[in-house]
Amino acid sequence: MRIQHLAAALGPLAAATALALAATVPAHAGNGAALPARARATAACPEGSVCFWSQREFGGQMKAVRSPQQDCEDTPFQPARSVYNNSGETRTFYAEPGCTVLVGTLQPGGSARSVSLSSWGSAY
Repeated sequence: MRIQHLAAALGPLAAATALALAATVPAHAGNGAALPARARATAACPEGSVCFWSQREFGGQMKAVRSPQQDCEDTPFQPARSVYNNSGETRTFYAEPGCTVLVGTLQPGGSARSVSLSSWGSAY
């Protein structure tokens, strides 16, 4: 997963959010407690979708979105607390509405289990 850091410009809260996204377990790695939650996310998220959860660790309500209808869209939950990219494209995620305050990108198969996301779109 490629994460673009803007920590110096965004402050400690954004840096912590970016760090949480960067520390996500890769699809091929095993990590005790993280693996079962990610395995549940993988099984629940339809192929070709980006799935968002209302709670961390892929908990709470889930909503699957096939692809952004516009260059920038709000996440289905404000904020979304977990995300899994089961689409075939890299997606970009932001901490604020209107695709501001970049958190990072997720390659296909990437996930973030503890984040705060308010908007997203296609990677440019």
